[in-house]
Amino acid sequence: MIWNFGIKDKPIFLKGIGAGGSITGLKFNHLNTNQFFASSMEGTTRLQDFKGNILRVYTSSNSCKVWFCSLDVSAKSRVVVTGDNMGHVILLSTDGKELWNLRMHKKKVAHVALNPCCDWLLATASIDQTVKIWDLRQIKGKDSFLYSLPHRHPVNAACFSPDGARLLTTDQNNEIRVYSASQWDSPLNLISHPHRHFQHLTPIKATWHSRHNLIVVGRYPDPNLKSCVPYELRTIDVFDGSSGKMMCQLYDPGYSGITSLNEFNPMGDTLASTMGYHILIWSQEEDGSQKDHERL
Repeated sequence: MIWNFGIKDKPIFLKGIGAGGSITGLKFNHLNTNQFFASSMEGTTRLQDFKGNILRVYTSSNSCKVWFCSLDVSAKSRVVVTGDNMGHVILLSTDGKELWNLRMHKKKVAHVALNPCCDWLLATASIDQTVKIWDLRQIKGKDSFLYSLPHRHPVNAACFSPDGARLLTTDQNNEIRVYSASQWDSPLNLISHPHRHFQHLTPIKATWHSRHNLIVVGRYPDPNLKSCVPYELRTIDVFDGSSGKMMCQLYDPGYSGITSLNEFNPMGDTLASTMGYHILIWSQEEDGSQKDHERL
């Protein structure tokens, strides 16, 4: 779906294959604003335009047992990186040439991320309960990682901060971690936060504000946690990235679903949140008060 919510226009829907064709990763093409990269459960990583035309297929598993779970793109280095459900990570040039294909994790690679400032630095997150940091200039095999960051549970995401100096990880249970480039092997912050995972839920992933040291993540209350209170709401939580302190919570009483994904625009004044079939757009008025948001 392509939606210009700023002019309240009707969204453009690009028809997929239905069940089994879920989009697992999407990035706009910064070299052509009418195109985007996508990875999917149908077993491909590809470049498409907004009319639905497939312009290039980077990877194709040709098997219903193998699919691609994540991707990232560097416009500067002109590379595409994608990970699959078998633990493989593939690096390609944007013109389609495969640079390498290695099994870097024991299980599914849930997330891949290139550092926005040093795009030779790659983070991979896996359900094998590890996050690994790699130097793309020195990849020689599965053991050539710079750091391996063990977690207590499978990991949904590992995201670099906009300045590239920190790494934010989200597990599949109740922990968000913040690491610093000055000490990758030990987290700066451990934030206890309920966001447990189950099969039919889009994995909940914490992400950074695009300009400030803030973290945003959807809450899925867990009655098994001691911190859980009766009738706890499924809010969107905003934390200070340095202290781990809760700064505010967003909630729409008309839409009480689980918010799996959140994304700020580049200016940082608009937040898109997804829950089930709904997309919420949050913005802020000039006086700093929360503005009523749009819903789709």
